[in-house]
Amino acid sequence: MLWFRLSVFEDSPGKALGDVGERAEALGALLDELGVSEAARSTAGVSVAEEFDPPWRGNRGLGHRATARIVVRLSDPEVIGTVIARATEDLRASIDGPHWFVTPDNPARLEAARLAAADARGKAEAYAAGAGATLAGLVSLVEPEMDDRPAGIHRVSAAADGPDPPIEVEEPEVQATIDATFALRVAEDGGADQPHAEAAAAAPRPKRAKARKSRS
Repeated sequence: MLWFRLSVFEDSPGKALGDVGERAEALGALLDELGVSEAARSTAGVSVAEEFDPPWRGNRGLGHRATARIVVRLSDPEVIGTVIARATEDLRASIDGPHWFVTPDNPARLEAARLAAADARGKAEAYAAGAGATLAGLVSLVEPEMDDRPAGIHRVSAAADGPDPPIEVEEPEVQATIDATFALRVAEDGGADQPHAEAAAAAPRPKRAKARKSRS
């Protein structure tokens, strides 16, 4: 994923918005040329605001700054490098990215979930054995909400007339976390032979699985 920022400072708000609008259209034409579908891009925001001198300088109005933010989802490192080079050189764009993430339909997500559940049961069995009991069955299995967005933001720029920046894709990892609760089977004498309705909670255990299918 790439975040494009187009910004300009002008005397009037209309002139500033006009400049940013023209460059946003040029960015769209560049993406069309490179075969990037319209479904893979979206406008994150457009703003225009007046800027002023600091109060100790009289707080005078200086002009207006317009800014447009566009988000583009890409998966081809070669296309990413070309977009970065041409957008920064031809359109004076600032770029945050690329950010890499695993698609929701990637099989690695299900594998990570399976490993997390198995790990939770193993932990619960160990705790129960230490208390002289066994597991009687699963009571609940809950997946807590987690932020699945990329953790880092990397600013990339390209020198004028320079080559496309090299884009290296790091193999991401998928992490799954669950809260598992099990019932315990406890014997009357403190052993583990007879069922007894007591609940035991297994701590959330993150598990990771390699993901070879990613998008930016």
